[in-house]
Amino acid sequence: MLLDLYIYPHPVLSRVADPVDAFDEALSKLVADMTETMYEGCGVGLAAPQIGVSRQIFIVDTSAESEQPSLRAYINPKIILKDSPVVWNEGCLSLPGLYRDVHSFGHVVIEAQDVHGEVFREEAHELRAVAILHEYGHLQGHVFLDRLSPIKQRLARKFWAKNSRREAQKLYGETALHCVFTDAPERT
Repeated sequence: MLLDLYIYPHPVLSRVADPVDAFDEALSKLVADMTETMYEGCGVGLAAPQIGVSRQIFIVDTSAESEQPSLRAYINPKIILKDSPVVWNEGCLSLPGLYRDVHSFGHVVIEAQDVHGEVFREEAHELRAVAILHEYGHLQGHVFLDRLSPIKQRLARKFWAKNSRREAQKLYGETALHCVFTDAPERT
């Protein structure tokens, strides 16, 4: 089932997400629905706050269309290591159509749980490392704009304040995705 995408600056996107403590059928369904929503939006990652759920869950699939899917769910994640600084042109499903060069890391080690509660550790490089850090940031209440210089941040936020609804309509208007703006409550 497609879920609503919460558009920045909705308050749920600036809140630190709560840990997951129930590894049940509802969690598996939520992750499956997040996956469908991410693919519909042509994203490489999606965090639970982006669909209005303030829980420590995100998914990432950085595979090319010609490759086997690399989809993985990360629940209650912890970043163990990040190094190899890079500047990456990032976008976000919650800031549709807005892309900016931001500082990130090209090498990450993360520890998390899967949908069954099993702990795993992953080492990621390049796009996958950047995507993991991007989605992890959502769980900490951050969007990629927070990593811009103060001047670039101010300009991007000003542009976004004027154009968010138009950009969301332009990008998602041809899809089945529904966007939720700041005047709507988060999901429970």
